[in-house]
Amino acid sequence: MNFSRREILIAGLGLAATGCATTGGSSSGKSAGRIGPIWPEGVKAPTKTTDPARRYQPARPTPTTHTAPASAAVDGVLPRKNWTRHGIARRNINAMNGVKKITIHHEGWTPVTFTSATAAYDRIENIRQIHVRDRGWADIGYHYIIDRAGRVIEGRPIQYQGAHVSANNPHPLGILVLGNFEKQTPRNAQVQTLGRFTKQMMTAHNVPASQVRTHREINPTQCPGRTLQAHIDQLRRSRVIA
Repeated sequence: MNFSRREILIAGLGLAATGCATTGGSSSGKSAGRIGPIWPEGVKAPTKTTDPARRYQPARPTPTTHTAPASAAVDGVLPRKNWTRHGIARRNINAMNGVKKITIHHEGWTPVTFTSATAAYDRIENIRQIHVRDRGWADIGYHYIIDRAGRVIEGRPIQYQGAHVSANNPHPLGILVLGNFEKQTPRNAQVQTLGRFTKQMMTAHNVPASQVRTHREINPTQCPGRTLQAHIDQLRRSRVIA
C-alpha cells in the first residue's frame, strides 16, 4: 500500500514507543540533567481540528531560534536544509567542544518500510517537532540519521551536544538508524552505510573503537534493537568498526 507524505507525517503521532525510551525528565542536550524518552508515550496529544492535515503543524520560527550553522561538509552526507527550514532554539544548548565518543540508536517507532528520501525527510522533521515542541529541546537530538535506503542525513549540527543518552551527552556523536529493530531487520544498505560512516567518523574525530557504543551498552534500554545490535556486533567482529 502506498502512503502520501501527509499520511506518513500524521501517522507518526500515533506510533508506539519501544527501544530508545528510558525513564527521565526534562532535557535539551544540556550536560546536566537526565535525557528523557523522546518517543510518543510522553507526547502531548495534538490540537484537535476538523482538518486532519493540520493536526500536527511544524513550529513557526520565533525570535528564540537561530539559523543552524553550516556544519563542516562531510562527504556523502545530505544537508539539514533538505528536510527542515527551522533553526535551533537558543535555550538549552551546549557546545560540543570536540567529539570523543559515538553512540548508535534506532528510532523505535513502528517499522519503517519506505525508502524514498521524501518520506525519510518527513519522518525526521516529525521527530524534530516532538523533540522541540513536546520535550522542550533545542532541536532534534541526533547528529546524523541513516534512512532505510542507506542515505546519511545531517540532523543537529555537530557544533552542539546532542540529546540522546541520559547523562552522557557531552562529546558523543549521535547516529540514529531509522526503523524499529525489535520488530524488523535493518536493510543491507543501512548496515553497510552504518559501518562505513561510523568508521569515517572514528577517523575524522580520532574516536577509538572502545568509545563506539550502542545505547543499550550505556543505559538500560532495548535501543538499538536486537537485530541491529547483532549487526553491530558483527561489524566489530569483522573489524569494520575497529
